[in-house]
Parts: sequence; structure tokens; C-alpha cells
Amino acid sequence: MSNIVMEAYDDGFFPPTYKSGKGLTFIVGVETVESHKVTKIAWSTVRVDLNTSTQIISELSKFLGGEVLILDGITYAGFDVVDPDQLSELTGKGIIVIQLYPLDLNRIKIALQKHFTDWRERYSVIEEVYLKMVYFNTPWRTIRVYAKNIELRKVFHLLKSTCIYSPIPEPLRIADKLASALSKLSSSRLGFV
Repeated sequence: MSNIVMEAYDDGFFPPTYKSGKGLTFIVGVETVESHKVTKIAWSTVRVDLNTSTQIISELSKFLGGEVLILDGITYAGFDVVDPDQLSELTGKGIIVIQLYPLDLNRIKIALQKHFTDWRERYSVIEEVYLKMVYFNTPWRTIRVYAKNIELRKVFHLLKSTCIYSPIPEPLRIADKLASALSKLSSSRLGFV
């Protein structure tokens, strides 16, 4: 089971002035084998707050050869909501969503109502996924997990083998570090993208 090829995706940081589609950030995907050995890296830019991350991750996944995708929550590039069910349909792969911290659904709903005309669609996906999440105990703390197109027992086995240094699965931790590094490099050398 630990030899399953996995893909993990995370986004980079961006300044608040990029909200509402005014700037770009990065989405980075890494392909790993044996829990943490990186075999491929793919990345793309994404406009902040637009609903394009599901499609972008789907495109990056065509380059990577994983059987299962791991996501760090479902909001990327601000309030760009990645729909894990749609992503599974687009890629034909299993999806694991990791939620490290509890969400305040009421605050999210208010923020979405304030800033987006399509807030109902975005909120609907966030609420549905969050309410269907199950708890998983790591040696560090309990996290929440959502799975699509993959059995929960396989998800738990994968998490046990990939949560090596923290409650964050190692492929996801690597994707996070790379996305952050790309964002910082871009901002320091070229100004913000």
C-alpha cells in the first residue's frame, strides 16, 4: 500500500491586494512514491479568488502519474473552491482532502456572501465536504479527512505511512514548501506575479 503513487497539491501565498482576481499565485503538485520520494513536480499560476483551481489541478494531474490526489483543504488561491467530487470525475483518481484545523462555517458563509455573487455554490461545496469529513488520529493530533473514489481504510493506511514528521502527510508538506518557495522567489525577483 505504501507503494501507491500519490499526488499532493498546495498553493503559494499572495498579498491581500491580489484578492478578487487582481493577481496570481502558484499551485504546485508533487508526485511521490514510497510515502515521500518525489519523482515529479508540476506547477501553474492561478488567479486569486477565481473558480479555476479544480481545472488547473486536473490539468497538472495529467502530467503527474499518481493514483490518488491529496489536497490541503478545498480552498486554494483565496476563496477558489476545489470541488473534490468534480476533480475525481475529471481525473478518474481517488481524492483525499486533509483539514488540519476546524472551520467556522458561519464566518466562511458571511465572507463569501460579502465578496462573491456565486457564494451559494462555493459555500455549498465547502459545507458538504466539511460535514462529511471523518476524524483521523495522528501521533500529533486529530485531523479531519474527506475521501472520494477511494476506500476509507486505504486512506487511513496511506495517512499512517505518510504522516512522518507531523499531522501533514509528507507529500502535502513537500508541495506546501515548494509552493511557498516559488511564491517567495517570484515576489523577491520579479515583484509579485
